[in-house]
Amino acid sequence: MTMLRRRHRVSVAIIALATIATLVGAQVALAVFTHTATGGPITLATATLSAPTGVTATQVDCRADKSPEVEVAWTGTSSTYASSYTVERATASAGPYTALASVEIGKTSYTDKSGSLAYSTTYYYRVTAVYDSWSATSTVASVKTLDQLCLTL
Repeated sequence: MTMLRRRHRVSVAIIALATIATLVGAQVALAVFTHTATGGPITLATATLSAPTGVTATQVDCRADKSPEVEVAWTGTSSTYASSYTVERATASAGPYTALASVEIGKTSYTDKSGSLAYSTTYYYRVTAVYDSWSATSTVASVKTLDQLCLTL
């Protein structure tokens, strides 16, 4: 079998996996890892990078003398090769989102203490699992910060 035929079969397999993931509506990113064996053919393995789940956003420690703080928590990715999480915030559910922090893979929460957080404002958060140039983004969680007297409007 020629190298061109092998590459064609690998390409068809990758396209088939991507099509199946799209058809079932799964939120997955296809990660492709390659390794060249000395004196042998190129080998290829595929895996999926799963997004964090169960994202929540909660205002914490409301005090009239300081800016609001929001704790973002999530259930970690099931992908063992993910290297970090990126926590993002927006003021509209569709974005645009701004990256706030890169969080190491063993942690599953982040407290947004940005001085730019305002009272009585709805914020949207999402968390992305990252491996090299691959990423998988969670669903969005929202929180409305309390007013300056720590009351709900």
